[in-house]
Amino acid sequence: MKITVVVCAHAHERIPKTRLAISSVLGGSRTPDEVLLILDGDEALEHALRTELPAAVTSVPNAGRGISDARNTALAAASGEVVAFIDDDAWVDDSWLATIERAFLSSAVLGVGGRVVPDWEDPRVALPEELYWIVGSTYKGHRTDRGPMTRPIGANMAARRDALIAVGGFSAAFGPQGGVKVSSNEELATFAALADAFGPNHVWYEPAAVTHHYAPAARCTFRYLVHRSAVEGRSKADVRTIYGARSMAHDRSYARSVIIPGVAHHVARGVVHFDRRELGAGIRIAAAAAIAAGGYLARRSRALLRPAVPTAVSAISVAGGDA
Repeated sequence: MKITVVVCAHAHERIPKTRLAISSVLGGSRTPDEVLLILDGDEALEHALRTELPAAVTSVPNAGRGISDARNTALAAASGEVVAFIDDDAWVDDSWLATIERAFLSSAVLGVGGRVVPDWEDPRVALPEELYWIVGSTYKGHRTDRGPMTRPIGANMAARRDALIAVGGFSAAFGPQGGVKVSSNEELATFAALADAFGPNHVWYEPAAVTHHYAPAARCTFRYLVHRSAVEGRSKADVRTIYGARSMAHDRSYARSVIIPGVAHHVARGVVHFDRRELGAGIRIAAAAAIAAGGYLARRSRALLRPAVPTAVSAISVAGGDA
């Protein structure tokens, strides 16, 4: 099986981390058949990285703008049967790609997601585990054993190229633009489209396929939590409008079984033990949930009042006319 690994880069200041991402992929126990570096709109970044890339890496300019367009650019350029994605500020364990490859030995598996471990810039301000999704990492309430899942996390995901192309790739209506979280849930939208097209249980969680994702202190502030939670709520509402209630099943379960008990647990510990950190964790979880819910309800109300229904996933143009 031929596997293409994709790193999407957009920020000059992340060059050291992008180097680490590439070197970790090339140094694993299973070497990729192809590595694509998709460069998104930063001329200084393009110049710096183009001049120092290993021979095994091909750089490709983003045909559009933002992470979804960058991933679609990768799908158009990739020659692998399977395309695996990591972020430019993430790096992989030695057995990452070998574990992903084993999962795809089953023809029923169309997509794979692995575990994403946060690497905190400042552990003193680390978020509670219930909110690790804010820094793009595997959170409390996520599946922990091998088995089917609804969507992977973008810093550690792979899929069969032809399946992604069949559903139009990644919708440019979702995902950050230039590193700014104006939208989110591009993975949820894409893998909801896969479920609609091919049925459930074709996306597999492999906890042994591990990436480490940089978690900057700036993304652990309350201000960022407010922004990120609002974006999350609005984006999930858009997914719900397009793909229906089934696409929100995991999120409803997460709210019931993780958020509500998590708030109660942290607040109780904070009060009983006079622990400000625990109390603060409970407050942050409650605030994130409330803000996301508010954004979700506001966006859903707008969608229900509008006569038009947004399109699912915009088609991509790929080499060979496969779209």
